[in-house]
Amino acid sequence: MAKKKDKKLIKKEAAKEAVVKKKVIEKKLEIVKKKVIEKKLEIVKKPVSKKKAEEELEEEIDESEIENFQIEGLDMEKLTTRVCNIVAERGDEGMLQSDLWKKLKLTSRDGSRLALKLERRSIVKREKILENGRWTYKLKISKMPVSTQTIEAAPCLICPVEQKCSIDGEVSPKTCPLIEQWVITEIANKKIKK
Repeated sequence: MAKKKDKKLIKKEAAKEAVVKKKVIEKKLEIVKKKVIEKKLEIVKKPVSKKKAEEELEEEIDESEIENFQIEGLDMEKLTTRVCNIVAERGDEGMLQSDLWKKLKLTSRDGSRLALKLERRSIVKREKILENGRWTYKLKISKMPVSTQTIEAAPCLICPVEQKCSIDGEVSPKTCPLIEQWVITEIANKKIKK
C-alpha cells in the first residue's frame, strides 16, 4: 500500500516538474523572441515598427509553439469554431487576418499564432496579399463547418419503419423513397444558396 502511495506521489511530483519546466521554457522562448525583434529593429537601417518586426518573426515561429498554442482563459475549441463560422460567412472572398483579430478582440500576436495553428490543421488557408501598400494575410475557410439543419431534416429520424430498415432488409436505405427525396431536396437547396 505504501509503495502505491509512493508511486502516486512520484507521478504527481513529476507532473508538477513538467509543468514548471514547460513554463520556464516558454518564458525563455518569449525572451529570445523579444531579443530577436529588438535585433531586427537595430539591424535595419530604416526605421521599422515593432509590429512589422513581429510580423516578420511570424515566419520563424517554432513548430511546437504553434501546435501547443493556447490563449489563457479561452476555450480554444470554441474559438476555433467561432473563427471558422466568421471566415466561412465570407465565402470565397475570405477575410483579412487583421480584421478577424479586431473582431475577436485578440492581439496580433495571438491572432497570427492562431491562424498558423488553424492553417496547419487544414482548417483555414492563409493567402499573402498586398493591402494598402502592406503585406498581410487573407484567411479563407478550408473546411466548411457542418450544419445540423441537413441532419435534422433526415427522414430516418422520424421513420415509422426504422426497426425493419437494414442494408439487405425488407426496408433498405438503398431503395427508400424518403431518403431519395431528402437527398434531392438537399442538393437543390445547396444549388439555390450558391
